[in-house]
Amino acid sequence: MNFLLRKLENEVPESALLEGEALLEDGAVEGLHELEKQLWIAQSEGFEVEVQLSGQKVSAGTCECGTFKKSGICGHLTGTLLQVRQRQQQQKEKREQKKKATDNPQRLTTGVVLDQVDPAELIGFVREYARTNRNFAIALKARFASSVSNLNSKEKYLQLLDTTINAVRKSDRQITLRGAQRLSKVLDELHQQMEQHLDAGNLVELADIALSIIEKISPVLSKVQQRREQVRSRVVGAFDYLLELVERSPAPQLLRRLWADCQREYPKRTYQSNQLDRYFFKLMLKTAQESSQLEALLGTLEERASQEEEKNGAGADYILLQIAVLEQLDRVEKARKLIEAHLTSPDILEFAIKQAQRQNNRPREKALAQIGLRLDLPEDYKDQLEALLLQLAEAEADLNSIKTYALLQFFRKLDLQFYKKAREATPKTERPALFENTLAQLRQRPYSAELRNTLAGLLLAEEQWAILMAYTEEVQSLDLLGEVDETLLSRFPERVKQLYRQLLHEYARHYVGPKTARRIALALRHLQSLNAQKFVSELAQELREQYPERHTLTAELSAFEE
Repeated sequence: MNFLLRKLENEVPESALLEGEALLEDGAVEGLHELEKQLWIAQSEGFEVEVQLSGQKVSAGTCECGTFKKSGICGHLTGTLLQVRQRQQQQKEKREQKKKATDNPQRLTTGVVLDQVDPAELIGFVREYARTNRNFAIALKARFASSVSNLNSKEKYLQLLDTTINAVRKSDRQITLRGAQRLSKVLDELHQQMEQHLDAGNLVELADIALSIIEKISPVLSKVQQRREQVRSRVVGAFDYLLELVERSPAPQLLRRLWADCQREYPKRTYQSNQLDRYFFKLMLKTAQESSQLEALLGTLEERASQEEEKNGAGADYILLQIAVLEQLDRVEKARKLIEAHLTSPDILEFAIKQAQRQNNRPREKALAQIGLRLDLPEDYKDQLEALLLQLAEAEADLNSIKTYALLQFFRKLDLQFYKKAREATPKTERPALFENTLAQLRQRPYSAELRNTLAGLLLAEEQWAILMAYTEEVQSLDLLGEVDETLLSRFPERVKQLYRQLLHEYARHYVGPKTARRIALALRHLQSLNAQKFVSELAQELREQYPERHTLTAELSAFEE
């Protein structure tokens, strides 16, 4: 079964319907109740009837009688369905009555007014308020521009943005923080509409909004005094929607229009000065339908890349687009040469590595990463290359390379997991030398809490107890001592206790107040957990005697009396 309950009469045989109506009229459908949500149970002439609903549809129904077992429908089931429908209608009417009873407003809210006001009066009010309040007028236009059908689609959005820009500009044509916020609100509303049009497949309307934002907002970016990047991001977002539009397989006519609009707009200096021209080129790459268009785009990109390299040695974005165009024109060898010629650029190198990964070309991936490490690249990028080379070395079980790149990562990040990887990749006979060299390099670095903890972790991992004890005495850190004392106390009990005594006395001498008292008490409780109760009592007594006037401290120390 799978039919709407309200269309029951159209779905069951007339004989079953007549029998069901008679049973219902005679009161022969009894005990109807909803056993669980959407599952109804009833009795009719001694037979149990079940009805399963799914929303407004009947999804299943059974009866124990012979007629149902023979034909799959019977008067008992039909009568039960009729009564279920009656029950649902009664429940609906009760809900509506209850709603009416609670709808009498207790407060004058906007919702109450809008529910009861005369539509003509409301329109008149909105028209008058929009005439006197520019911000409201702009918000109204932004929200409902798409509903206006007697204007050119793009023209209405251009007019809206012109109005908005004129409203937020000061007399000197600058846009203040307040103006940028108001402008962003309108752009956010248009972005929401673009999302809705994308979901609904209204691609032309989406294109009109996006192109209007790009054409009108880009020229005023230089006038935005604050939040410029926020406003610029709305322009970039408009390009993103256009790129998403292209992925939805629009009509060729729309693709041609987008190409023509890009070709008309990108030469304007405002786009290049705001670094927006590259988004036009990305869109042109996606909308090109003929090789001649790609050839034209390639020439433009070569020119732009040359200009950028002459100015500041950059232009990677344009080169990457050139590569994409060449690959689309099936000029693979020329694209490869272009990549090789610009591997000193992190962006190009990253592209080449990802290309090698896509091609599952591990030797090239490895070679490119090694080239990158030899170049004067930013440290964060070198970190990525080291991590990649370590990953490749592990995949190839190349122990020498694992050791090399794991150590590079260790010294860069001071993360002991990388030292452990290097150690596992080192022959046992060479591990002492590895430890000595690593320790020596760490000791040459300027002191920091991170370095201190890493060095102590290294000594713990290598079980160098004597060196660890000496280092802990050297750095004089209560924090470090608290981390390693459990390990050292059984091996160097007197030295550990003496260090605690020295550090806590110094701490009490140089610092005062509740925080100091709590810090000392915390250290003593920690020592208690290590079964050093007698020493704790002695130390607490010493501190109480030395600082009897420090009431907060003595109060804390009183808890450690024997």
